[in-house]
Amino acid sequence: MFTPGGPEAKRAARRRLGLPQGRQLLLFVGRIQPLKAPDVLVRAAAELVADRPGRRDGLVVAIVGGPSGTGLARPEELQLLTHDLDLDGVVRFRPPVGRAALADWYRAADLVVVPSYTESFGLVAVEAQACGTPVVATAGRWAGHRGPDGRHRGAGRRAPPRRLGEGARELLDDGARRRAMQAAAVRHAAGFGWDATVTDTLEVYAAAMREHRRRNAVSMLELPEPVEVGALAVAP
Repeated sequence: MFTPGGPEAKRAARRRLGLPQGRQLLLFVGRIQPLKAPDVLVRAAAELVADRPGRRDGLVVAIVGGPSGTGLARPEELQLLTHDLDLDGVVRFRPPVGRAALADWYRAADLVVVPSYTESFGLVAVEAQACGTPVVATAGRWAGHRGPDGRHRGAGRRAPPRRLGEGARELLDDGARRRAMQAAAVRHAAGFGWDATVTDTLEVYAAAMREHRRRNAVSMLELPEPVEVGALAVAP
C-alpha cells in the first residue's frame, strides 16, 4: 500500500485529493491531541510565512486526523489557533481517511511533519518514508525516525519543537537535498516489516536465553563444596 511513485504519482495524488499542483505541502497525520503536538506545526507554519511573506501563496499545511483523548476536551482549539495566527488560507483540516487515501496524502506531500513530543514507534514516519516522502520530526527517538543521525542517515530531519519551522524551511528551500532524502527514505522504510519484526524478536529471545545460560553456569561454579555428614554428602 505504501510505496513510492515519483513525480507523476505525486501529481495524480494531488488531483485525487483536490490539492493545488504548484504549492509546497507540509502534512501532519495523526490524532489531534496535545501529545501529538499539531499546534507545534501550526506555529512553525506561522514562522515560515512571517519569515517570507510571499510564501503564503505557495504553501499548504494539511492536518489529517480528528480529536482524540485529551484533545476531545477542546476539539476546536487547533482551528482557533490557526485563525489567531492568520493562517486560515494556509492550514487545511481533513478528517481521518482510509489507507489508500492516506498513501495518496503521503505521496502528495513535500514533507511529512511529526511534531509529537514522544512516540512509541512512529508509524506515520515509516509509512511516509515508504512512499518516498522525507520526514521532519521533533527530537524524540523512535524506530520510524532514527535515521537522520543513525545508520539510516539522510532519511529525514530532526529538530527540537522550537526549531521545527527552521528544519522544515531548510528542506523546503533545498530541492536537491529533499530529492536525495526521498531515495534514502525508501531505503530506510524497507528495513521494517513483519519479516524484520520476527527476526528482531527472535534475536531478543536468543540473547535472553544466552544470558540465562551464562548466569546459570556462573551460579553453578560459585556453589560451595558439599559437606560430608555421616554417609551423606549434603550441599550447604
